[in-house]
Amino acid sequence: MNTQEYISLLEAFRLSLTAENDPEVNKIVDQINETVANLKTGKYHAVALTSQLFDVVSLVENLMAFNDLKLNTFQSKVWNKLRNATYQRYTKDGNLLNLIPFS
Repeated sequence: MNTQEYISLLEAFRLSLTAENDPEVNKIVDQINETVANLKTGKYHAVALTSQLFDVVSLVENLMAFNDLKLNTFQSKVWNKLRNATYQRYTKDGNLLNLIPFS
């Protein structure tokens, strides 16, 4: 998945959450805003961006685990694409880091 696809998924998910008036959901929106801004500027390298994407995933999964966040059909569809792509990217970056010899 390329950077623009991540941005599109993040923005779609963020827009779907804006109707929620919950401080915990606002944390997710804030993290999404920061991640999108960094993706757009290219400020960080790939592993740092993966870490930011994973921060979004962690926030959402924690809220979902405690039933504080229920996703509608649209949100679930976008969320599943974003989560799966982030885990794939996270696994790929982790495998690359394991190949780098440290002295």
